[in-house]
Amino acid sequence: MSTYQCVTCGREVVYDGPLPVRYPFCSSRCQFVDLGKWLREQYTIERDLTPEEAGEPWPPRPPGEEPQRR
Repeated sequence: MSTYQCVTCGREVVYDGPLPVRYPFCSSRCQFVDLGKWLREQYTIERDLTPEEAGEPWPPRPPGEEPQRR
């Protein structure tokens, strides 16, 4: 058996096999609490992100150009 600590409430989660779907949280409630903190900007990233980290296309598309469909 393996364990990890929920990053929101600190509860110890015991699991067997691959990491649980909710990892690193113990419940959907803790996931929503964490999301709320991001939305209220209680968490910040202290450096500029690269385009890859931010998930933005690089180079930027010209205005009005449609994204490519896969």
